[in-house]
Amino acid sequence: MTILLFIAALAVVLAVLVRSLIGISQAEGRAQMELRVQALEISEAHKAAALDYFDRVAELVPSTWGRLWDHLRAPFILLLPLRKLPWEATALPPALAYWDNNVSINGDGWGWFDNAAGEWRNDCQKYPPPAGVTPVPYTSLDYGGDAYYAPGHHPRSWWARFVWLALRNVASKPLHDAGPLITERPTLLAGAPRAGAYTPGFVLYWNGKDGEEAAYQYHAIDKFGPLVEWTNVGAKLGVPYAWPELMPCRTMLTCTWRAFKWGA
Repeated sequence: MTILLFIAALAVVLAVLVRSLIGISQAEGRAQMELRVQALEISEAHKAAALDYFDRVAELVPSTWGRLWDHLRAPFILLLPLRKLPWEATALPPALAYWDNNVSINGDGWGWFDNAAGEWRNDCQKYPPPAGVTPVPYTSLDYGGDAYYAPGHHPRSWWARFVWLALRNVASKPLHDAGPLITERPTLLAGAPRAGAYTPGFVLYWNGKDGEEAAYQYHAIDKFGPLVEWTNVGAKLGVPYAWPELMPCRTMLTCTWRAFKWGA
């Protein structure tokens, strides 16, 4: 009994310690972002509006612990429904709408058939299609390859959907629905669009609106050897900026003050 009590107490202490460390890291990331925005060569009005918008987004996006709770629950909630979901499905049943995806339950990828190799290429960024070849989205029934996030499994298979919805992009649709409607290409206020997933740099976008309709996105990547640190807060305006053909569209809200990845 004494050992069990000791283990339980140790677990509580570790949980409190981890929570404190995460809180400190997020607060430092937020402070760093604010300092960087204040240092940009843009108008004071844009600086104030951007920081105010980020504060409002932070109130709408679930906390780190809220997101963790969703990630812990999602595999158990979605496992059986995804096993029964029809191949042709494009959305989860209404009762599971909270767990739906902001792009599609069948993924966000595009692929193309490589005639020379006799196989599908599942990632147009990693394997750009040659001239004259039109890529096929995962959402199309004509796509015959696998998913880049679930190698060996078609995007409509239950396993690929499980990885996409329960492990990789959990409950993203509510944040998408809460985002601003974009009808004109966002403005690049500072920085430069990302040249790669983990290329160091930053970018600040604006949706071109003022007042309560104004929306911004600040996205920064820093690298320290193999360690990648990133901040991404606001509405994901980089998507319609890069692909204006998607407009009109809603842009998902995001609020990551600081996150890390090793070996990127």
